[in-house]
Amino acid sequence: MAKTEVSADIQLAKLQDGEALIPKELAEKYTKQVKELQEKNRASAISSKERSTEDKTPFLKTQNKSSVIGTNGETQKPSAKAGHKKPTVAIYSDRNVSWIGVGKISKGYNIVTKDQADKWLTRNHVREATPEEVASEFGL
Repeated sequence: MAKTEVSADIQLAKLQDGEALIPKELAEKYTKQVKELQEKNRASAISSKERSTEDKTPFLKTQNKSSVIGTNGETQKPSAKAGHKKPTVAIYSDRNVSWIGVGKISKGYNIVTKDQADKWLTRNHVREATPEEVASEFGL
């Protein structure tokens, strides 16, 4: 690797004592934008923790490693608007899979529509799960 040498007739730029590396106006503009972003992030973090009093559906959280499902403690009331629901099927998959046009399933038990189940069951790593095994998996 060649060593870079500076010619004696080329003067390197040096800052004078007290001279700023960037202009004062640019530093003020940067500081102002950082403060605005912090305020915006703080406001969005606060609003995301608050839930509407009209929204009474439980918040589900799943942890795949320990197979734990938890809720926020609220109970879901049956909706009078609930119309005709598509029939669902419980399936078990040996792996996480995504299929364009069909959907995604995770390793373990999944609840899918009858149409999706018919397609997933053509795969060798997916089988239909009985209601008893699903109930025992979730401690019911």
